[in-house]
Amino acid sequence: MSYSPEHPWIAEREATVCTWKVDYNRGFISNMAPSLLVDFASMSDRQLAAYVKMMKACGFTGIQVTDMVSAWRASGSWETVHDRYKVLAAALHEEGMRFTVWCWAAEFSGHGWHDGTAVYQNADPEKPAYEDPRVRATFEKYYDIYADLAPCADRVIAHFFDPGKLRDTPSILYFTKLLAEKFRAMNPNIKIAVDTWGCPAEYPRELVQAGMRDIMLMELPFLPTWRQEGKRAAFREGVKALGCGLGSWGWYTCEYEIDQLPLMCVNNRVLADVYRQTREQGDAVMVPSYWSEMDSYHLLNFFSMYAAGHLLTDPEADPDELLAESAEAITGASHPDLREKLLAALSLVRDARSGNSWNSYWWREEGYLLTHGDYAPILARADDVIAGFETLLDEPEPTDGIPFPIPRRSLYRLMLPHLYQIRQFAQFRVDLEAVKRVAEAGASAEELQRRVNALPFEIPEYNCVIGLWGQPEARVAYNMVREFCRENGLAVPNRGAMRYVFKRRMYDALCARQRGLDYPLYVTPKFYEGGGPFGMEMAIELMEELAAEGVLTRREDGQMALTNWADLRFDFNI
Repeated sequence: MSYSPEHPWIAEREATVCTWKVDYNRGFISNMAPSLLVDFASMSDRQLAAYVKMMKACGFTGIQVTDMVSAWRASGSWETVHDRYKVLAAALHEEGMRFTVWCWAAEFSGHGWHDGTAVYQNADPEKPAYEDPRVRATFEKYYDIYADLAPCADRVIAHFFDPGKLRDTPSILYFTKLLAEKFRAMNPNIKIAVDTWGCPAEYPRELVQAGMRDIMLMELPFLPTWRQEGKRAAFREGVKALGCGLGSWGWYTCEYEIDQLPLMCVNNRVLADVYRQTREQGDAVMVPSYWSEMDSYHLLNFFSMYAAGHLLTDPEADPDELLAESAEAITGASHPDLREKLLAALSLVRDARSGNSWNSYWWREEGYLLTHGDYAPILARADDVIAGFETLLDEPEPTDGIPFPIPRRSLYRLMLPHLYQIRQFAQFRVDLEAVKRVAEAGASAEELQRRVNALPFEIPEYNCVIGLWGQPEARVAYNMVREFCRENGLAVPNRGAMRYVFKRRMYDALCARQRGLDYPLYVTPKFYEGGGPFGMEMAIELMEELAAEGVLTRREDGQMALTNWADLRFDFNI
């Protein structure tokens, strides 16, 4: 089949602006280092207009925004966030593009936003939540806030099951209909969609039976449950039988969400691989009319978004040609030498962090590049690539190329730390392999300890956006060192600055949870992402250190709370 902008694979293609704040991640941890140049909420009217034109050049027909309490907290109020969205919507409509609102449909407190009046469950556990007036008042309050965007929106997407607080199906159906009613009261032409992240298999059918026939049901692109044999085809068969529209809510395919393991990715080949497999899994049944892809690490994610928008138009396009086009869109067509330097850097990022497929890119896959890749070739390329790339910092702004929200020099300066991280991680991997060879040759414990102590596993964060799990290469490197030390009876090198940062983030996260409460909040080491970011062993160690330092206070059952909890009992949005 031949594809073109006039006859695309996916008719409506949108970029999803993920609004986690880059310096206040998920409302849990604060970080003074990340550059606010990549913070969407901090963009001016002019920058938002340029962002729209940039996404149009990427092949997208619209933009989807995530409206949620964490974004409101980070910017001070929901009004502040909505003001930015309304500017964005106006810029989109001026370009003939569409504006979609995606909203947390059952999560109105937490992530730094504290509303002690929010109630989700019926006082009588035998009755559905919606029959409790307090629950209805909570949802009315927040759905009215969301509906403030209805007049400028073309579509609203309800996201109920993660991290939503509703538990009974009748209430979820009731409030799905309420959200639709509130948006339609403000805008009769608005389209309604529901994403199915984490939902029971029967939920779409129950929605239609409850009277919501004119909705779009959204599948997920490539998470594990959707790769099960026949899963996608069966879902599409069900949507087709219900007579609903079919959309796909892309998440993680272009990059990692910045509240978890953010890093600059170049995923042109990953996207081509995912789209190929997705088509094979379900297009014979039904083709989605709508697809969104996540833009979380704004601006640095441009090169993946460019590939995504054009591959959603023509999935048979050459992903490497698209990467070259995206580089030229930044440097300008009149400077092929600059394009080649930028392209060399982009190829290095791709080959060091993403690879060619979902299996090499996603951190839970067996072929995950950071743990299974050969980094000697990356190290051999790194110095020359960085030296060439650094010359771009002195280049004047091109007179051609696409509109971009920040100067090209600023983009290059934001990219450079990622290249340094890649080089140091490649050096670490090469050095670790050398230590392993020495161990296999029978070196003494003293010699191995000396060599391990010298490993460059502390990958700097620089001014990059850091998620709750830490810098990705640093996390992998530290885990590799711990495992090697465990296998060989060695002491794990104690990098004091690294441990301090980890402890500070645990403290930040507990402050966010404590804020606004008039009693001490006691937790176990699992409170911070289930102990996953550092491993449970280290999470316990860090909390013990915080207790020894007087930052935390322990009670009889071993759980701990902030010693200064009363300092945090007031909050501005209560």
